[in-house]
Amino acid sequence: MENQTSPTPTPTTPPTAQDMILLEILDNTKKTKRYMMWQFYITVVLIVLPILAMAFVLPSIINGLSAYTTGLQ
Repeated sequence: MENQTSPTPTPTTPPTAQDMILLEILDNTKKTKRYMMWQFYITVVLIVLPILAMAFVLPSIINGLSAYTTGLQ
């Protein structure tokens, strides 16, 4: 036998108080998600990128300083 299910009808009643609260929670959740996304981007720009830049810049600075100090003897 086939399992025949009828499609669920769409509600035609006005939104209830619970529906309004759920929509408000959804809106606040989306705002929090956007806030956390921007916080992540700012953290990457202010913390991770300078550390990566120092990995390339610091060796050349040390090399330049060591070359400068070898001539002082």
